[in-house]
Order: sequence, then structure tokens, then C-alpha cells
Amino acid sequence: MNLFNKKCEYCRTKIEKEKEIIRDVKVLGHIGTYPKNFCSNEHTNKYEQELEEYPKQGNKKRGCC
Repeated sequence: MNLFNKKCEYCRTKIEKEKEIIRDVKVLGHIGTYPKNFCSNEHTNKYEQELEEYPKQGNKKRGCC
């Protein structure tokens, strides 16, 4: 019975035991880095890329006031 399966932070799919990739990444709204689980190196790179682009997207969505 797998009650505590780990999930990928990027795609939210369950990861088999001992196949997860743990990497320290920045979390929005917090200072520093925290360990997060990913299912592949590709998803870790995409997650970090989206975090870098997030502040740039936020400025575009704001109104004039």
C-alpha cells in the first residue's frame, strides 16, 4: 500500500520509490532553496526555467494603475 508516494513538482505524477530526483530549487515567496522531488532532469530544468520567467510575466499582466 503506497500511502506516501512522492509526486513530481512539475507534472504532479507519482514517482516510483528510489527513482525520484531530489534537487534544491527556489520556491516563490520564500528565501533560499528547498529540496523538491522530480521525475526527470528535463522536468527540473523546465521548473527552474519557469521560475526565472515568472517575474517577467507578472509585469506584463498588470494593469496601468
